[in-house]
Amino acid sequence: MPPEIIPILLGLWAFWIINIFYNPNENFVRQRLRKTGGKSRRKSLYNNFSKLLKPISIKSISNKVFRKKIHELLYSYGVASSDDDILEFENRRLYRLLIVVIFCAAMLFLFPNTTTASSSILICYMTYKYPEYQIMKHIKKKQKEFIKYFPDAVDLLSVCVEAGLGVDGAIERVASEFSGLSKAVSSEFNRLSKDVMSGLPREEALKNMAKRINTNDLQSFTAMLVQSEKMGTSVAQSLRVYCESLRTRKKQRIEELVQSASTKMTIPMILFLLPALFIVILYPAVIKIMENMAG
Repeated sequence: MPPEIIPILLGLWAFWIINIFYNPNENFVRQRLRKTGGKSRRKSLYNNFSKLLKPISIKSISNKVFRKKIHELLYSYGVASSDDDILEFENRRLYRLLIVVIFCAAMLFLFPNTTTASSSILICYMTYKYPEYQIMKHIKKKQKEFIKYFPDAVDLLSVCVEAGLGVDGAIERVASEFSGLSKAVSSEFNRLSKDVMSGLPREEALKNMAKRINTNDLQSFTAMLVQSEKMGTSVAQSLRVYCESLRTRKKQRIEELVQSASTKMTIPMILFLLPALFIVILYPAVIKIMENMAG
């Protein structure tokens, strides 16, 4: 192995270890690793470093554009997004970065070359930006799942309202019925129900949900419910009409996916199917030609 590759591999290994121990979405393996890692000692170490990093974090979030971006990410992720939470998020990110910087400095001391320096800069940048990427990936996954199951949720909401349930009761029923089918739909409708039950106006609670998910279907759904309440029209009738338009849009999206499937399959067919087809067709002819030339 070339000696220039060693610091790159060690840096990537450090980046992977840091994200195992400080990933908010822990699986069973990460929980077992945490139990064997000395939780209280690591916590006290983080608290000591966080006091040193706090002025840097405060200076980082003093930028309004940066603070707004982190606030929107955390809000869409579904966690608390106050100024203290943004500060804690930045503190933890800088704590990760500090550990990787120390490791990269040691690598530069042991392997002083251009490859180590450039790879250290890249790994430090990846360490700092990875939490944002992870949150954005979760948000996109949540949006896709919500778009997939939202028409069914509105159908169930319309059926419940037409059966005599109130809007708040229908929202709570949708949250409970979708708990085993779609976690995104269930959690958002459950949060909507709890916001309304806690005294928040339904209009504001609906707008907050539309802000968290940020899809066109949910924004139009929110506008329809708010307008129905303001105009005094029947919510059941408005939901019935909206369900029809939502089914039409869902059908159109499926048709678009079906029509684009042939285009997407062109490159895999050229790369994998056609070479095998040419081999099957031309192999007997090549064998005969070679036999004739040998004879």
